[in-house]
Amino acid sequence: MNNSDDDIVSLDVLDADPVLEIVPKNIFGLKKRFLFFDTHFEYKDFFGRKRKVYYSLIEKIYLVKNKIKIKLYSKMFTIMLRGVKNPEENYEKLKKLTGF
Repeated sequence: MNNSDDDIVSLDVLDADPVLEIVPKNIFGLKKRFLFFDTHFEYKDFFGRKRKVYYSLIEKIYLVKNKIKIKLYSKMFTIMLRGVKNPEENYEKLKKLTGF
């Protein structure tokens, strides 16, 4: 077995391509992309800044009335994905991906 440094791949490289994309609509009906990678997810906030959230920061993921909610540790707010196509299917994929 070859244990050279060439065989070691960093987490950044492994986490470079999204494995799941969910496009919910906000309360005004505008679409917003959430890209889910192997260890984190990314989205743009209200001001258009890219936000990166690691799965280790997720406290709970739940489905309420066709809305996927993501509660983060020590945050007063919940990220809500509403108006998602196939919310149950995406919810199951998201739980499996994040380990919940």
